[in-house]
Amino acid sequence: MERTMRTWACVGSLFLLVFAGACGDSAAEPEPFALQFAAVANGEPVDCATSFSPAAGLEVGVSDLRFYISNLQFWDSDGNEVETSLDENEFQYRAESGWVGLVDLTGNTEGTCAGTAISFAEGTARTNDAIVGVTQSRLVSRVTFDVGVPQAVMQEVIGNNTVEGAPSPLGEMYWTWASGYRHFVMNASLSQDGRTGDAYVHVGSRDCGGVDTLALEDRDRCGFVNTPQVTLDVESLETAVIAVDLAAVVAGLDYVAPVYDLDTFEVIGEDLGVECHSAPTQPDCDMIFSHFGLDMSSGDADASGNAVFLTM
Repeated sequence: MERTMRTWACVGSLFLLVFAGACGDSAAEPEPFALQFAAVANGEPVDCATSFSPAAGLEVGVSDLRFYISNLQFWDSDGNEVETSLDENEFQYRAESGWVGLVDLTGNTEGTCAGTAISFAEGTARTNDAIVGVTQSRLVSRVTFDVGVPQAVMQEVIGNNTVEGAPSPLGEMYWTWASGYRHFVMNASLSQDGRTGDAYVHVGSRDCGGVDTLALEDRDRCGFVNTPQVTLDVESLETAVIAVDLAAVVAGLDYVAPVYDLDTFEVIGEDLGVECHSAPTQPDCDMIFSHFGLDMSSGDADASGNAVFLTM
C-alpha cells in the first residue's frame, strides 16, 4: 500500500510539471501586437485641434508630427530578447539592409495641421499611430528602439531609387533626395502676446556625402548619425502607449528664430519661433538634441538622456 501511494505521488508530481510546462508554453504563444504611439504635452493629449503651453503665455499648436522607428526590440523581465516579427505594409518597410516603420500622428486638413497654419507646411493626409507585428506579448516588460532610418537602409534606398520610385514610407521626410533623411519632424504654430510664429524641429542625419554624391554613396555612415535611442519599461504590451512629449521637445528655449522672406528665403529679421534643422549653428538645436539624448558635437545617442519618449 505504501509503495502504491509513493508511485501515485510521483505520477501526480510528473503530471503537475507537464501541466505547468504546457501552461507556460501557451502563455508565451506568439500573437499579433500593435505598439501604440500618441502625442502629449504636460500630461495631456495633443492633436491638430488643441494647443499646449511650454512657457508662460506661449501657445503651441502642432502642425506636423512624424518620425521613423527602427531596431525595435522587446525584452522579458530577465533581460532576454523576445523573438519578434515585424509586418510589412505601407508604413513598414523591409529591405535586405534592415527594417523601418513610420509613425505619423497628424493629418493635413484640421486645425493647426491645415496647410495655411504655418509658413512651410508639409504634413501628409495619411496617418499611422502603431507599429505592428507578431511577438510573445505576455513576456514583454521592456521595449527598445531607435528613432530614425537606419544608415544601411538609407544607403540602399537612396542608392537604388529616385524620389518618385522610393518605397513607402521612405518617399518622405528626406532633407533632399540626394542628401539623406530626417528622422523626426515636428512643425508647429506659435502665438504669444499677440505675436505669431512657427516652430520647425527636424532631427536627422547630416554630413552624409561629398559634393555631387548621393547620401552614403562614398561612405557607410553619416558623419553625424543623430538617431535617438529609446529604452522604456512596459507593464503590458497589450495596453502600453508610447507617448511623445511635445512640451519636452521645446522646453527651455528662448522661442526666438530668424524670419525669412518667403520669396527669396533670405533672413530679414527675427521674431517668435523655434528653428532646428540639426545644424550646430542654430542655437535651438543644442538644447533640443539634449532632450532626445543626442550629443550635438558627435551625433551619438544615449537612451538614458531621452526625455521625449515616455510610457503612458
